[in-house]
Amino acid sequence: MNGKNMKTKVFAIIGLVLLGAGIFFVMRQRNVPKKPTIAVLQIASHPALDAARDGFVEAFKAGLGNEYAFVFKNADGSVANAQTIAQSLTARGDVKGFFALGTPAAQALVQKEAERPIFFTAVTYPEKSGLVQSNVAGISDFFDLETLVAFAHGMVPEGKNMGILYNPGSEVTQAEMQEIEQACADKKLTPVRIAGVTESDILGALKGNLRKIDLCVAPTDNTISSVMPALAQMCKTANIPLIVADKTLVAAGPIAGVGMDYYQLGFNVGLAAVRVFLGECTAAEIGILNAEPEIAVNAETVNALAGNVQLKLPKENL
Repeated sequence: MNGKNMKTKVFAIIGLVLLGAGIFFVMRQRNVPKKPTIAVLQIASHPALDAARDGFVEAFKAGLGNEYAFVFKNADGSVANAQTIAQSLTARGDVKGFFALGTPAAQALVQKEAERPIFFTAVTYPEKSGLVQSNVAGISDFFDLETLVAFAHGMVPEGKNMGILYNPGSEVTQAEMQEIEQACADKKLTPVRIAGVTESDILGALKGNLRKIDLCVAPTDNTISSVMPALAQMCKTANIPLIVADKTLVAAGPIAGVGMDYYQLGFNVGLAAVRVFLGECTAAEIGILNAEPEIAVNAETVNALAGNVQLKLPKENL
């Protein structure tokens, strides 16, 4: 046998060995059962939603270890994307439950799934949003916006004209606007609507209204939240205290916030999910719950405005 034929046979043998090993690996992988999966659908990237997601996962893993896998999907702020992703996730047989972050994400899943449990948080009006269903449980981030107005007025007692940042393209924010304006009337404050559908719209609207207001509030809205550092800086430069309905946004520059601890919301929903998957109760038995708002203050912004605006810190006005 010449050297050329010997090399050919050696390569052939090596090829057969590798092929056999590959087939064995593939067959072995097929025989490994997939872990049951929890699908997480988030409407957009946002500090509050990210915190709620992390809290949920931590609580779930603390209760059930690594028995379940997670798949994370982000709709990037698009309702259409959320619906498409929900269709894909609900079609998967390995997904045993869902966690939705934000109203459009929860609605998209509820419209596609009526049996497997769906958990949610960061939803302000779950009943109005059509989330009351036997397989749905969660914790709303709703709180009476009269609390926001009272807190803002107590912090800036000399203020008379209250700017209200809002997105007219959002049904939720429209409902919040009516509630805030009624609370302003009760406090003898003049509400000034500052509207914007896009990020540039809201920035321009605030700039055009800074001379008309003494203080400003912002209900929860993804568009407003996404430009919060710029909004807060504009208000600070104009000596306008900005108070937000989301305490996680206070780090972006507003003087204060009254709202939910979203990490804790997610964690508590995760604990509820663990109970369901352990068979201790059903999603229907948990239902839809509410949480209590908390306060956060930005000390740097307080110091920047204290010499120009009469302020009362939270402990004095609660």
